[in-house]
Amino acid sequence: MSSAGDGDQDRHSRGPPFPCRIPDSTRKRERLFNHKTHSFELLPPSSSTHNHQDQYRAPRRNDAVSLGFIPLLLFLPDELIEEILSRLPVKSLLRFRCVCKRWNSLISDPYFVRKHLRLSTQSPNFTHHRIILSCTTAEFNFKSCHVNSLFNNPSTISEDLHYPVKNKFRHDGIIGSCHGLLCFAIKAESVLLWNPSIRVSKKSPPLGNNWRPGCYTAFGFGYDHVTDDYKVVAVFCDANVYFNETKVKIYSMASNSWRKIQDFPFGVTPYQNSGKFVSGSLNWAANYSSGPTSLWVIVSLDLHSETYREVHPPEYEKEECSTPTLGVLKGCLCMNYDHKKTHFVVWLMKDYGVRESWMKLVSIPYLPNPEDFSYSVPYCISKNGKVLLMFEFDLVLYDPKDQSFKYPRIEGGKGWFDAEVYVETLVSPVQR
Repeated sequence: MSSAGDGDQDRHSRGPPFPCRIPDSTRKRERLFNHKTHSFELLPPSSSTHNHQDQYRAPRRNDAVSLGFIPLLLFLPDELIEEILSRLPVKSLLRFRCVCKRWNSLISDPYFVRKHLRLSTQSPNFTHHRIILSCTTAEFNFKSCHVNSLFNNPSTISEDLHYPVKNKFRHDGIIGSCHGLLCFAIKAESVLLWNPSIRVSKKSPPLGNNWRPGCYTAFGFGYDHVTDDYKVVAVFCDANVYFNETKVKIYSMASNSWRKIQDFPFGVTPYQNSGKFVSGSLNWAANYSSGPTSLWVIVSLDLHSETYREVHPPEYEKEECSTPTLGVLKGCLCMNYDHKKTHFVVWLMKDYGVRESWMKLVSIPYLPNPEDFSYSVPYCISKNGKVLLMFEFDLVLYDPKDQSFKYPRIEGGKGWFDAEVYVETLVSPVQR
């Protein structure tokens, strides 16, 4: 009958759960499992280690060799390895694919990709979040930096991003981001889906709209959780037609094709800003014309059912206020507007679709020269209430507690035309 010690010996003598190659320098030393500390120690090779009793003697202080010689992860259970890897940044995971075939298979598995996405999105303090910045230079290029560094450090290091479409003098607009994928409008003729974290991109077929002066296209980008598909909506608006006629097409990343869907409700025309993705729907600030009157409305399109609805804005003082814009903060729809050109007001809809859930989040006083510049849509807000947004081509942090402003310095660049926050993920626009 085997003893408990023999069972432990058999369990640990099977080798690592992942069939990875152990360095030769490590193979030359024999492993010794310490039952008191539940850890492996390395002993110099000697004839005594072949003796069963000697093998499990109490280790002496001078016997142990630094555990740095052992790739400890190789001796952990599969489930624990998965938990550890799923919390690592993408850059590390791309390197770890080369450790062995088993790790490469795990990191490439769709289940692992979804798990890593969920944990990265929910990470506290924007640990896995970055912001892409479009430079104001004549040449079209992007920088990227960590969001948490902007909140916590006076200076932040930026990285160059290599935009996949090769034309340094182009200026494609950022439509939005979803699950680590960035969506760009390429001259309003097609769209590009790009994950800069894994450097993989995909370009859509042409839209095929007949553009003419007075026309524009309002885009939106989001995710259909029912079909597990990423979709882009293009609303073609023709101001030359009575009531600004619209034509709406939707692009499916899975099928790599455009198709026509129901047009916007009669008389409703979205502004040129991109739609904001919240709770499975894209939301546009729009103009509703009914005879001589004109109203500002929020139009929502469900990406799965492809049906429209109106989302009611909060009750707010409309006198001397600019036309509101929409954004996303804390995963919720937000509405922003200038009030008397003295304050920038932000509202947040805590329960999507419920008008009573609107709450005034913050009122930001304007910096000098408000006649020439306005604040951008807020990009994100920290746990302690600091708001990151843009003013006069610079990122600015506003702290409502003491009503102070700070300009985070970004090394390697200055002056930004556009920006978008995205999360670092393994989601690929091509491997679906």
